[in-house]
Amino acid sequence: MEQHESDMSDMYNLQDELETILFAVGDSPTKSSEDQLMNMLIGVIELHRTRYEKMWMSWNAMQQKDE
Repeated sequence: MEQHESDMSDMYNLQDELETILFAVGDSPTKSSEDQLMNMLIGVIELHRTRYEKMWMSWNAMQQKDE
């Protein structure tokens, strides 16, 4: 259960990562290139997919323990 709760809370990191990219786009004194922004977004997408997969794996493991 603790692992699943931890994995669920990791999903919240997406908001922080998007806010950081928003800073890079709008407020950073050092402007990012289009390639840099694309790389950041691609990285966030891949991290999100991996976190989602990990969350479901911990959910399934928790369900199997209950059986």
